[in-house]
Amino acid sequence: MSPLSSLSSLAALRLPLPPSLLLAPLKGGVAAGMRDAAGAVGRLVRPSQRGVWSYPGRYYIEVRGVHGIGGELVARRVERALEEHPRVAWARVNAPSERVVVAVDRPPPSEQDLITRIERAEVRAPAVPTEEFDEWAPEPRHPSGGPKEAQSLAVVAADVVGLSVASALRLTPWLKLPTEVAAAMSIIQNHPRLRRLALAVTRGEPTEAALPVLTALTQGVATRGGGLALDLIQRMALWREAEAEGRAWAAMEPHLVHGPQDVVAEPIVVERPGPSPQDTVERFAERSIAAGAVAGVLAAPFAGPRRGFAVGFSSVPKAPGAGREGFATSLGRFLALRGVLAMDRSCLRRLGQVDTVLLDEAALRGDRYEPIDLELLGGADPERTAERLFDLFDPDEPLETRHDSGWVLGPLDRLELTGRTGQQTAARLRRRGSERVLGLARGRTLQAVVGLAPQTVPGAEAVAAAARRAGSRIVLATDRQQPTDITFADAVVPSGGRLVASVRSLQANGAVVLLLSGNRRALGAADCGIGVHREGEPPAWGAHLLVGADLESAGLIVDAVGVAARVDRESALLSSGGSAIGAVAALQAVPNQATARAAASSTSAGTLAFALGNWRARQLLARPMDPPVTTTPWYLMPVPRVLERLRTGHDGLTPEEAAARTGQGPRRGEPTGTSLPAAFIEELANPLTPVLAAGAALAAAVGSRTDAALVAAITGISALVGGFQRVRTERALSELFARSAIGARVRRSGTERLVTAGDLVPGDIVVLGPEDVVPADCRVLEAEGLEVDESSLTGESLPVNKSPVPVVAAHITQRRSMLYEGTTISAGRAVAVVVATGPATEVGRSLATARQAAPVTGVEARLTSLTRASVPIALGSAAAVAGAGLLHGLPPTENLASAVNLAVASVPEGLPFLVNAAQLAAARRLADLGALVRNPRTIEALGRADVLCFDKTGTLTEGNLELAAVSDSGGPLPADRLDAPRKAVLAAALRATPPARQAEPMAHQTDRAVSVGARRAGVGVRRGAPRWRRTDSLPFEPSRAYHATAGRTAHGALLSVKGAPEGVLERVARRRAPGTGEATELDARDIEKLADAAEELAGAGRRVLAVAERRMREGEELTDDTVRDLDFLGFIAIADPVRTSAAPALARLRESGVQTVMLTGDHPATADAIAAPILDVPEPKVSTGPELDEMDDERLDELLPTVDVIARCSPHHKVRIVQAYQRLGRVVAMTGDGANDAPAIRLADVGIALGRRGTPAATAAADLVVTDDRLETIVSALMEGRAMWASVRAALAILIGGNFGEVTFSVATSALTGSTPLSARQIMLVNLLTDLAPALAIAVREPTGHTGERLLKEGPSRSLGVALTKEMLLRGVITAAGAGLAWTGARLTGRGRRASTVALAALVGTQLAQTLTTGGLDPHVLIAGLGSALVLAAIIQTPGVSHFFDCTPLGPVAWGLTLGSIAVATLFGPVLAPLLHLEQAPLGTEAAQGADTADGAEVPAASR
Repeated sequence: MSPLSSLSSLAALRLPLPPSLLLAPLKGGVAAGMRDAAGAVGRLVRPSQRGVWSYPGRYYIEVRGVHGIGGELVARRVERALEEHPRVAWARVNAPSERVVVAVDRPPPSEQDLITRIERAEVRAPAVPTEEFDEWAPEPRHPSGGPKEAQSLAVVAADVVGLSVASALRLTPWLKLPTEVAAAMSIIQNHPRLRRLALAVTRGEPTEAALPVLTALTQGVATRGGGLALDLIQRMALWREAEAEGRAWAAMEPHLVHGPQDVVAEPIVVERPGPSPQDTVERFAERSIAAGAVAGVLAAPFAGPRRGFAVGFSSVPKAPGAGREGFATSLGRFLALRGVLAMDRSCLRRLGQVDTVLLDEAALRGDRYEPIDLELLGGADPERTAERLFDLFDPDEPLETRHDSGWVLGPLDRLELTGRTGQQTAARLRRRGSERVLGLARGRTLQAVVGLAPQTVPGAEAVAAAARRAGSRIVLATDRQQPTDITFADAVVPSGGRLVASVRSLQANGAVVLLLSGNRRALGAADCGIGVHREGEPPAWGAHLLVGADLESAGLIVDAVGVAARVDRESALLSSGGSAIGAVAALQAVPNQATARAAASSTSAGTLAFALGNWRARQLLARPMDPPVTTTPWYLMPVPRVLERLRTGHDGLTPEEAAARTGQGPRRGEPTGTSLPAAFIEELANPLTPVLAAGAALAAAVGSRTDAALVAAITGISALVGGFQRVRTERALSELFARSAIGARVRRSGTERLVTAGDLVPGDIVVLGPEDVVPADCRVLEAEGLEVDESSLTGESLPVNKSPVPVVAAHITQRRSMLYEGTTISAGRAVAVVVATGPATEVGRSLATARQAAPVTGVEARLTSLTRASVPIALGSAAAVAGAGLLHGLPPTENLASAVNLAVASVPEGLPFLVNAAQLAAARRLADLGALVRNPRTIEALGRADVLCFDKTGTLTEGNLELAAVSDSGGPLPADRLDAPRKAVLAAALRATPPARQAEPMAHQTDRAVSVGARRAGVGVRRGAPRWRRTDSLPFEPSRAYHATAGRTAHGALLSVKGAPEGVLERVARRRAPGTGEATELDARDIEKLADAAEELAGAGRRVLAVAERRMREGEELTDDTVRDLDFLGFIAIADPVRTSAAPALARLRESGVQTVMLTGDHPATADAIAAPILDVPEPKVSTGPELDEMDDERLDELLPTVDVIARCSPHHKVRIVQAYQRLGRVVAMTGDGANDAPAIRLADVGIALGRRGTPAATAAADLVVTDDRLETIVSALMEGRAMWASVRAALAILIGGNFGEVTFSVATSALTGSTPLSARQIMLVNLLTDLAPALAIAVREPTGHTGERLLKEGPSRSLGVALTKEMLLRGVITAAGAGLAWTGARLTGRGRRASTVALAALVGTQLAQTLTTGGLDPHVLIAGLGSALVLAAIIQTPGVSHFFDCTPLGPVAWGLTLGSIAVATLFGPVLAPLLHLEQAPLGTEAAQGADTADGAEVPAASR
């Protein structure tokens, strides 16, 4: 039987017949026909030939029979047969890829000769049982084939032919086959079991390729070609993917294969334990088609057999497969362009099924060790010890014992030592993360213990971060006994030789495993294997994807797991929606077009799913790569070693070297521009959009295209407005970044030039001076009196001394030889070498590691809950109307349009627009106050915030040191209330301060503070020293710890000294009362008391300086030795002043129920002293970061609700604190301006950056940027958020309550009459007049000034809790009552058309009346409400327009009836509320306040 005869048989089918009668006579014929057709088409589209790819000197030829039992024998036989050829150098079978690689001499043998030898060797192989076709592991298609071996080639041709036939048949429609023929083929192709059955019936013919071709040809002669167009799009995408893979293979093959040892790979015969888990897409397809079949059978008796078949066919799911193809083809093509080889591209199609990510630790670690920790013993010199360590250490042979100049480095147990053995120190280093430990000895004396760890492979951190984001279970495979440094893994399994067993064990427990490894057998056993190999190693044959050493690409693939699963879910939702729309369209269509309508709906859903998958892939690929993490201990290495490692010198890089390195490093993470189309699409990504899209499609399917257009327009306008605001804000932030761009003086080829920080590369030499911002992470090479303000990184407000001496430091705050991006040079000068730039810096990495999926809260959660509530109501109302029609004897098709339109009307299509509009209005008001909102959704999150975490430095404090107090023998006095003796102390301190020059600022912050403080206090240098004139000075240096000045006065030479108490007190001999000249001798006890006084003064968070003077002898020179025998005068205290606005702002927050927590890197005593007056708490509860480290999550959860201050807080602690509050269900706002705040700002529900002093990292991470750095602006933002919730509550009550009233009225009247009195256009008119302008005017109202305190008490629980539900129900009852009264009166006094018009007017009028009572005298509300009423009256009274909306002009009696019903319903609403156990909604201005209920009763605690 020929293919055409079988198609004729299919065309003659009549589905209403019982299946048994239909199939019995045709069973044999259909089976034979399918075999013949499959064979013919299979031979046509896939001739019996082998895949061959050639490279100069090499062939890759497909070989068969090398899998399974006996496969290795076949491989050896093929190799021997080929190597017998005189011009074959060698041949090796690569079993995983089913290819034999043949190296040939010149001239090469013929291709056919080689194939003949292979075929002979295969024929002699023992017969191997045919394996059952497995969807999880289809035949690998080698990437060398490119598009010419892809299935797409034949199917694309069939699609083109089919489209041509479909186009031709439009001119001769009488030649077309029934659409049901193509539908039957589509069902077979899309149902997994039927597809396998077709394989079984054809007895192994190549149906996998033939079935799509047959489907394409039948669609060409039976449909209009819509399905063919979708299939052609998918095939062309697959073609492009295969083409990119072919180019990638051609480019990579010479680097992968250097000889036979790089090719040979044995067959993988490890069986998967148990059957593979069923693909979720296949499971969905089976269930969907089964449900459609049941629906079709039930519909057939009422709608007819052809409509019944169409209803069943509408459930055929094209969307899941199309969505998966759209995602996989885009991802696969991008990976191929990066050089990733897809040995089995089907792996990318099943990424969404992966639920376990198994990471082989060997693939993430390098094979070279390096020192990461050092502990000195016996007072060893750090610089000398570090120099000898790096002289002796060899990373290639780290455990070898080495000797040089009396020093020896080696394992502790191999050293000959006397005294200390270092075993306890070694144990400490191992606990801190060192894997290996060495001892460094001088002679037989142990000087230091060195901790080693493997070098991190570039991209390993990206893989770990991607695994965390993917949402899958993370399992680490390792051979280490206790890998304490691994914190991200959920479980640990054995690696090495037991890795295959570990994979199979996970699979036996039902897991679908993605493995990253270099183990060939384990990769072949995994469901998706990502093969890793290093330069010079053979490729990891057996992997589905070969990434080589590119772990960034591996991280991208792991990251794609979660996105692929999301695409599968969203595609299934699209398919369900398309099926429902197709069923409705089929029931509404004429019988001979029903199946075509169903097919069009399924094809449309598939097209949307393909576009969605493609867009999700592009979103994934647009994510910034996680920066590489380096463990190089730059701070520990001597300067020559640092320069050697970076391949640079003191003269810097040449311009050519810098240009070459520019493309190698990561770029800094400044905000990228967001285009309006991208922002528009992202705004559409809310839970209500699919529901609204389905509703619009349903409306269009039943003929209500105007209503569908309205829904689509409202949704589109909402997304467009939100996207426009987002783009506008991004541009403002970009300008902010441009203004704050950091410049750097870089030394290139010995010449200094000015460049931006973004142009720096590792190895650049930078020159830094006072007030310079450090542009990158740098190692200090030279330093002169260098002090650095690291408050933006560590939170410590006092400057830190820096020097080029190597340091032994585990914590970043102790690394005195390092400079970090974003910190500021307070004093001195430095020359440093860049070691990391952009996202690879400490700041960039801390921000990147905080990137995780934001919790689903706020708008998304509220929209989701309201959507879940509205969908059942919509479906229930439609079912009720349809059921009422059936009970009254109306045909279901006649009542279907009313039911669908009512369902669409009950969905609040204006909800996203209302929420967006309210947020945009608040965002504009905040912009006027100096706050930039990055995303309008931040506003609603602000309204929900109940915890505010803020950093001290720069947030509560000014971030600048100022003179705080001066102390003498009588104790300290504030700087603004100094008496004469203390002014004398300040004058002496001013004399010991370097002079301020107009050309450049003063170097030290402390000197500036003293100078400014003296000027404010009216103190000059000649106070107590007439005619004083500076003659000499000793500038401050970290090693000197003081500044000394010699000057000449009317009474002789005078030495004035100011400096650290510990440096000055050891040089004083007497104590002199300022202004009196009387001095008393000081003994050791007196000096100790002065030191205690200085420490007590410093306990309040101040920096203390001691001041001393003495008369100098004539001719005495100023040297360090002459700074002795001083007279102590007193202390001056320098502090970072607290903002005056801080205390009132925090008080308002606490009154509104917001918990405030100060996070700082300061000492606990300093933090306590600052927090007590600001928080207005006598004894704030203070905890520390180290205390948090000792707590588990449960103890931390108990502490946080009661804590006020957390001191010694690192970025890691801040992230953990935010996560803990979110775990407790709290909504967290994080305020800060430093780079150390960035991770927590990013993770918090609301991240707030202070823009004036804010670092780029903090600004980029924030949702809200406060440009004036005022905490009052933050309080205003919170008030706007709370006000927005109050306004949205009122608007939602109008919108959803009105829809509920429409539904109630329609269902009640249909129960009485069998049909709804309102037509589809009238329902659309109701939505148009009530859902847009009136509700919008309520949502965008500006909160009145006198209600600010009450607005602070608003929030989501109070605004959108039980109160909203009650208000919506009450408004729905009032709306339904007004329309019901009017319709009843009109029905009793006139015709049905007049009654429906009166009901329409009453329905709209009742909702507008409630809007006016809610909005009060707000002008926008009045204009919107009255304007909508006038529009309604004009529509009803204008004859032509009235007829278009199925209305009739009304007379005075009808209008009187309408207005009376509106008045009765509106006025008696408060009377109905107690009867229904409902509270009356707030009216008038009280609604704007949104705080109290109508009767003045307090809102129950449950609502708060």
